[in-house]
Order: sequence, then structure tokens, then C-alpha cells
Amino acid sequence: MTKTRTFEYISDPSHGWIKVTKSYLSELFGPYWRKFFTCFSYERLSYVYLEEDQDAATFVKKLKELGITPKWRDRHAKIRSRIRNYTPLRPIEPSRFEKTQELLNELL
Repeated sequence: MTKTRTFEYISDPSHGWIKVTKSYLSELFGPYWRKFFTCFSYERLSYVYLEEDQDAATFVKKLKELGITPKWRDRHAKIRSRIRNYTPLRPIEPSRFEKTQELLNELL
């Protein structure tokens, strides 16, 4: 049986984003979920706005791997979206992540 989950797709005249909670990204990708995404997405409070190109594709691919079918609730702005003023997502650089993993492994 396939699970479905609805997400908000927000767009303006030149770009779009998928709105996802940080806790859901952590649930799907683990505590280091930031390493899977780029600085072209945005974050504000408990939400991440995954840009429609690379980051949204990464997210949708993960959903499909887990047997989750995404459904979309579209919201389109006719002017520049305020999302562009949010804080750019701060991804974890792979080298930093790997160093953290090595330190954790040494401690365990």
C-alpha cells in the first residue's frame, strides 16, 4: 500500500519551492539532513523551502524510495515571493560532516 503526503508548492513568476518542516527532513534523511541540500533553498523558523530544481528533486526522490507519493497544494504569487528574503539554507559541507562522523565514531 502506497502512502501519500501533501506538501505545499509555492511559486512566484520565476521560481518555486516545496515547504517542508525541518523535523520531517530529519525524519527522512536523519539528523544530518542538511548535507543533502544546497544553499539555494531557504529556511525560516521550523520550515525549509526547497528550491524547485536540485533540492526538490532530492526530496521527491527520497519520498519515492520510501514508498511515499507526494501530493501538491499549489500557491502561486504574481509578484516576487517573500521566501527570497528568508535565510539561505546552511548545508553541512561533506568534509565537515565526515570529520564530525569520525569524531563521533572515535568516542563510541
